[in-house]
Amino acid sequence: MRTQILKGAGLAVLLGMATLSAPAPVAAADIRANVPFTFTVKGKVLPAGTYNVSNNNTALVIRGNSSGVVTLGQHTESSTSSSPKLVFHRYGDEYILREVWMGASGYSLPQTSRERELASGRSGAATASASFDRVEVAIQ
Repeated sequence: MRTQILKGAGLAVLLGMATLSAPAPVAAADIRANVPFTFTVKGKVLPAGTYNVSNNNTALVIRGNSSGVVTLGQHTESSTSSSPKLVFHRYGDEYILREVWMGASGYSLPQTSRERELASGRSGAATASASFDRVEVAIQ
């Protein structure tokens, strides 16, 4: 019994030391953008307005005055672009957020079922087409 207690205490000490020596998480990056149109993120429709986008190394948090959404994205780097921006795919009058750039690093958001529907032309909307326009919104 005493051996099990000592092993447990030793394990607790090792875990504590590992936690103390682990690097601190990188501070969250915040950007602010004025989006002049209604857009969709992760299936949620957000109204036009000013949005703060935060990256906490786990998820992107997109917050407006009256609404917001939390989403995951795949981290990516760019050697050609260093300007912060939001990148949307526009199908007719529907805008879908697909990229968030905080400088030379950014996040690519996954394609939603709605965008797959719009891209295939199955939406039934007269303004949708199988191709999209890339729309960039610069950060304030």
